[in-house]
Amino acid sequence: MKEINRANWECIIEQSIHKPFFLYLETPLCGTCKVGKRMTEVAVETVRAQRGTELPYGVCNINEMPELAEQYGVTSVPCLMVLSRGMAVKKIYALQSAGNIYQTMIDFLNKEK
Repeated sequence: MKEINRANWECIIEQSIHKPFFLYLETPLCGTCKVGKRMTEVAVETVRAQRGTELPYGVCNINEMPELAEQYGVTSVPCLMVLSRGMAVKKIYALQSAGNIYQTMIDFLNKEK
């Protein structure tokens, strides 16, 4: 899991030009964020194992980069945001399950083929 901060943000935007980047937004003291983060990690690992490749994925503490919430219209956390070509093409607030997150990731990865 890659920690996203101001120092590496431009690199993330560059990566999203070539393939979707999955960005998990959280706050460290949020219990729901911790559960959502674990579900997202399970989905990421499942995709990696099935595809045999790294999945562009990172985690950002929104308290450290509040400008992201404003720039992308994030209204609450936890939020799984899919970046494509530098734009937020999907935001998921109700993560529901690792299976739901997995399916979202697979759908976006298949679109990029």
